[in-house]
Amino acid sequence: MENTNSSKTFVTNSKLSTNTLVKAAMFIGISMILGRFSFKIAAGTIAISFGRIPVVLSGMLLGPLAGGLTGAASDIIGFLLKPQGAFHPGFTFSAFLSGFIPGLVVLISRKKRMSLFNIIISFALVFIIVTGLLNTYFISQLIGKSFLILLPARISTEIVINILDVIIIYILTRYNVFKRI
Repeated sequence: MENTNSSKTFVTNSKLSTNTLVKAAMFIGISMILGRFSFKIAAGTIAISFGRIPVVLSGMLLGPLAGGLTGAASDIIGFLLKPQGAFHPGFTFSAFLSGFIPGLVVLISRKKRMSLFNIIISFALVFIIVTGLLNTYFISQLIGKSFLILLPARISTEIVINILDVIIIYILTRYNVFKRI
């Protein structure tokens, strides 16, 4: 018999419940919508988008596995619906990590909640590992430019985007938008 208790998520269970999968699907849909309102600058090496917010939220609210799967599914579905360049499996791995890392931060946190500290640490780790290192490396592979040439422009733009993302999520948590999730 399946557990239908809505307060349990991957953070407390070892299985992905139907409830968790439905919530993850909701976050995928939101990510698709927000991801469509993105635009590229600097010859396609920098994209400004808020499509990562639902993926990070999914990880923080549903756990690392559900967050990672949300990110990977968002990337694959987004590519199938509207390709924005060549497919690179590294970007799918990066999208997985964008949901997995915040879930892991909350999982190992003492308070296991969406505190400002957990939000900042999650975005900082995703920024350093995923955006700064992995995605810049994958872009350098695709367009044939040096990693070190792409890195400064990407970091300066992504710092601003990540600060906005943190502010948006923190404001949403202050108004208890995620209380029922």
